[in-house]
This record gives sequence, structure tokens and C-alpha cells, in this order.
Amino acid sequence: MLKRVLTGAALVMALGAVPALAQSEGGQRRPVPPEVKWHKFDEAIVAARAAGKHIMVDVYTDWCGWCKKLDKETYADIAVREVLAESYVSVKVKGDSGKRLKVQGHAVSDGGQTRLQFVRTDEPVTTERQLTKSIWQATGSRGGFPTIAFLTPEGQLLTGFGGFVDAAKFHDMINFIKDNLYEVMSYQDYLESLEKAEEAAQEKS
Repeated sequence: MLKRVLTGAALVMALGAVPALAQSEGGQRRPVPPEVKWHKFDEAIVAARAAGKHIMVDVYTDWCGWCKKLDKETYADIAVREVLAESYVSVKVKGDSGKRLKVQGHAVSDGGQTRLQFVRTDEPVTTERQLTKSIWQATGSRGGFPTIAFLTPEGQLLTGFGGFVDAAKFHDMINFIKDNLYEVMSYQDYLESLEKAEEAAQEKS
């Protein structure tokens, strides 16, 4: 067997060629998912429909401390990154920006409720600031940053909330939405089902 001693730059290059690994619950090593891939909102509308994935929107500003905490802690979590990579098209919207996007929102009626349907347009007609206000209004949010919103693969706004959320809670949220469980149960019922499953597992152990 040929043995080599790698030092300096050669060692750095060798380590860089090996995917980072994370410890799974079963003790096996698995590749760490890459950092969250962020899209523009108008691009996400097209990509999500083509892939059949939900859209997760992070509305932020550069001066928002809680937004930075969300990036540093919640989006850095391995379990969160796995779900986002597999089941979502992730979007960043700068809430105080005048940058225009090729997207427009339309109010639609869904089961007696008014929801907002976002569609891509040929011309850049909506600013990120205007988009933020539409999301706040449609979700009943008080406004503020960060604001997180979830959309169907067809661009229909499902729900949203304001403020920081830790990785564990966010992981529950994105699992609930990606599996379309909102069609058959409330989020509170879902959380209760998780608690019962955890209690049952502890009793068996």
C-alpha cells in the first residue's frame, strides 16, 4: 500500500475534496447538506412549480439582529438544511429594498378564505418592499423582521409569522408543511402527535 504524508497546502486540498460528514442517530456518518441555496422570489415561483416543491420565504433586512441570528443558528442546523434542500425552494426577500421583481400578487378565494396567489410576470412590476407588505397583509402579521412565509408549489400563500424561531421548532414547521399535513390537521394537532410519539418511544426504551 502506498503511503503519503500530506502537509501544508496538500493536506488542505485533500480535506477539501472529502465531503463533510454528520453523525446520524444510528451512529452512521452521512454527508452534511450544503448551506441553504437562496433564490430570488420571481425565480422561485417558476422553480417550485417545476419541481413540485413548497416555497419558504425569509423576509429580512441588513440591520435586523434577529435575522442574523436566524441565519447563524436556525439555517445552519443540519436537520433544517436537509429538509430545505430536499423539499423546498428557499427565498430571501429584502424587506426595505426597492429592487423590482417579475412577480405580481392576486387575491384568490379558497374555501371562503381570501388568499394571495403570486404569479410571475414578463415585466419587473413589484418591489421587494411591496412584496413584503403584501405578505404581511395576507398573513395578518403585524410586520417586522424577520418574517417567514410558506407558499404552495403553485405560489399560493399558506401562512406566515414574524420573529425568530429556533432550529427545533422550525424543523417541525417545515416537516408539517412539506408533507401537506395542513390539509388534514391543524399545526397544534401535529405538535401534539409528535409529543405522543416521543412519549411512546420513551416508554419502550
